[in-house]
Formats: sequence, C-alpha cells, structure tokens
Amino acid sequence: MAQHPLWIWFLCLQTWSEAAGRGTDSFVVNGILGESVTFPLNIQEPQKVKIIAWTSKSSIAFVQPGLEGAPPDVTVTRDVYEGRVGVIGQNYDLVIRDLRMEDAGTYKADINEENIPTTTKHYHLHIYPRLGKPKITQSLKTSANNFCNVTLTCSVEKEEKNVTYSWSPSGEKSNVLQIFESPKDQNLTYTCTVQNPVSNSSDSVTTQQLCTDNPSDHLRPRMLLSGLAALLLILIPFSVFLLYWWYKRRQKRIDLEGDVSKGTIYAQISRSDHPTESRIYDEIPESKVMTHKEKPMNTIYCSVQLSEKVQKNSTKDDSPPKSLGNEIVV
Repeated sequence: MAQHPLWIWFLCLQTWSEAAGRGTDSFVVNGILGESVTFPLNIQEPQKVKIIAWTSKSSIAFVQPGLEGAPPDVTVTRDVYEGRVGVIGQNYDLVIRDLRMEDAGTYKADINEENIPTTTKHYHLHIYPRLGKPKITQSLKTSANNFCNVTLTCSVEKEEKNVTYSWSPSGEKSNVLQIFESPKDQNLTYTCTVQNPVSNSSDSVTTQQLCTDNPSDHLRPRMLLSGLAALLLILIPFSVFLLYWWYKRRQKRIDLEGDVSKGTIYAQISRSDHPTESRIYDEIPESKVMTHKEKPMNTIYCSVQLSEKVQKNSTKDDSPPKSLGNEIVV
C-alpha cells in the first residue's frame, strides 16, 4: 500500500513531461558485460529534487531524497533489477551493476523538481564484452631470393559484433594482412589491434620471426620426435621381456647341466685274471646311493672281481660266468 503514492507520482510525471514537451535529452551509454554502468543526470540543484522515476519498457525504480541529509532512497519496482540498482551520492545518477546482455535497451528518467516542470532524459544502453588479447596466425608462406610472402590473420577468441581490426604500421583496416618483406633489409613489427566501443587489445609479430620460422619446418622434427618416442615406448618393454626370457632360459640350462654333472656315479667292473681286457663302466643313479642332503656329491668307483671258483670254470670252457662275486672299493 505504501507504493501507491509512488505510482501516482509516476503517472503525474508522465503527464507533465508530455504536456510540457521540455527537456527531452537523449544520450548513448555503453556498458561492459558483467560490470557497471552509470546514467548521468547532470542535475544542477539536487536539493530541489522531489522524485525521479526510471523506466525501461516498464517501471524500474523510484528515487526520492533521503531524510535530513541521508542518501537518496531507492525503491526498485522490477525483480530483475533487485540488488543491482543504486544511486551515486547526492547527484542522483543511476547505477546498474552486474550488467547482462538483456539489460540493453532504452531507459528514461522523469525528473520532478520544485518550481520546475518535469524534465525527461532518454538513454540508449549498449552492452559489449571486454575483448581479450587477439591471436595472430600465419599461412601461405613462400620464400624466394631472401624475400618472404606471408598472410597474417588476426582473430579474437569469440567472434563478437562491432569489433574492428587495424594493423600498424601498414594502416590496414582488416583482420587479414598480406606482407612481402626481407628480414635482411628490415626488422619491422606488425601489430594487430582489435577494438569495440568499450575496450581494445593488441598483439604483435616481427618480420624476422615470420621469415625465419617456417611452421612446416618445425612440424617435421616434431612429428619425427613423436614417432621415435612412440617407437621407444613399444621397443623398451619388448626388449626387457626378451632379456628376461633369455636370462631365465640360460639359468635353466645351467641348472640342468649342474644336476647332470653332480648326479653321475661310475662303477668299475674288472676281471682279475684278464687284466688286459677292457673295463666296463655303468652309470648308477644317485637316488639309489644317497640324497643331496645326506652327503656331498662324490665319484664312487665299484670294482667287481670274479671268485676263484668262477675263474676255474672259466678256464675250462671259456664260457661266460653264470654268477659273479663282487667287491666294492670306495
């Protein structure tokens, strides 16, 4: 209910401004996205202000003088501006914070002062993002007789409206620049500047960099290094695996040879009355003699001799003996 007088004041101000047809100033205001913008009123005698009504398509806020020198009282009438609208000191300039793209548009201030007809001021608010540093890229590079022909392209991170490009020292007003220079004759610096109504930014490159640095020449070594790195990543694990496999195979072979050399026992069998005859050796498995834990590995020779009875029989018929007596000598 307390806001009804304000609406009455607003309607009265609208009627008075239309009837008087006075003070219809118009201004263009540029704001930066996410930042603040100020609408200057330029009131000559702020102490005479009774009420100021702000509108944009519909009512935004009412501003009235504070009590006994206090700051002006601001009443926001639209939710989207709640917490974002304020007034600077005693001059009643309106401030909108945290600007959004949808805030752009036409704003109107109806100012009612004591003994002065209502004054109306119009504002056209444009909102732009702040530009970041541009990027310069090169292409279509050719070199002949120490001269280089390069095409430079200047661009911003996001393509925005109302962005202008300029090159220095050439003065070209475009985002593309064609140069034909010799690094031996000149060492110029080309600068690209991007600009919109609220900000500007620039980046530079020298002709020496352009004419000595060939992107294709750098690309080949990088590709070669990348290929070698990938090949090493494959070969190193494979080589380690082969070495490990060879080592285990060799170790196994050594163990087998050691077992064979340690586990052989020779037995000697001879005939006492025929010393010139050849000796007979037989291999006796180690498992039948002893285990590894019982006694160290040694060579055991076994001598088997014929008994006298067998010797006599053998002298008579020279036939193989039917039974043998043996004696073991260690």
